Amino acid sequence: MSFQQQQLQQAFFEQQISGHSIFIKLNDGEFVAKSYSIENNNEQNFYEWIQNIDGYQEFFSQYNGVVILEKNQEISKQETINSQQKWLNSLISKRYNPNNKKYLLLQNLTQNSQNLRIIDLKLGYTVEKQSHIQRYQDSTSSKIGLRICGMKIQENNELVLFKDKHWGRTISVEELIESIKIFFSLKNRNQILKEAIDKIESLKQFIISNCKQVISWQGTSLLLIYRDDNDFKIKLIDFSNTKMDLESTQINTEIIKALNSLQDIIKQI
Repeated sequence: MSFQQQQLQQAFFEQQISGHSIFIKLNDGEFVAKSYSIENNNEQNFYEWIQNIDGYQEFFSQYNGVVILEKNQEISKQETINSQQKWLNSLISKRYNPNNKKYLLLQNLTQNSQNLRIIDLKLGYTVEKQSHIQRYQDSTSSKIGLRICGMKIQENNELVLFKDKHWGRTISVEELIESIKIFFSLKNRNQILKEAIDKIESLKQFIISNCKQVISWQGTSLLLIYRDDNDFKIKLIDFSNTKMDLESTQINTEIIKALNSLQDIIKQI
């Protein structure tokens, strides 16, 4: 899919709270474009495979193919500077490549959100990349299969809390649990907690039934998203390190164990 430069408004995605890739919001914000390395087609391959499974949109961003964005297009930035925006500006300065034209076109999971709450939980107890092994062993990942990569809470549409991945690598299990409690500190808390447990259970069953071909979920995160209109959803994201074998008939259980761990924490809140 290709967009004409003069017909396309582009802005850096102001709701991004984690990751290495750059997200660009397009036009009215219905879609976001995610940059990716030409040398690594894992994420594109994953989305092209998963979109053929009925019901995938409940647990994954809707995938709309590859979009070509013209280089040198001026991209607007947020004028408001807060802790999240400072983090995002730093990411943009390090990672944004104006010569990169190829992006994955994905559903904007936060469009028209009011008083948004997001938490990004990296899933898994282990990691294969040698340079990341110590990081995992020193973090909550090795203990409960979860690590906070980003967290944002808005009240009255103002940012009241933002935490980044560097903080998430240093906290204890107890601090992670307390952060999840803060995320769920809502008036309708009991209803949303039950909904979270049920949605995670449905996700586990979806993976068990449909994802035997995914032999590694390395680097995958689970987003918990709550909006002020009592809309709560969970979405799996980040598949650049996901490995697939279309001949596989055995489920990779590590992601299931991580989701079990999250369910146990939520049940104790």
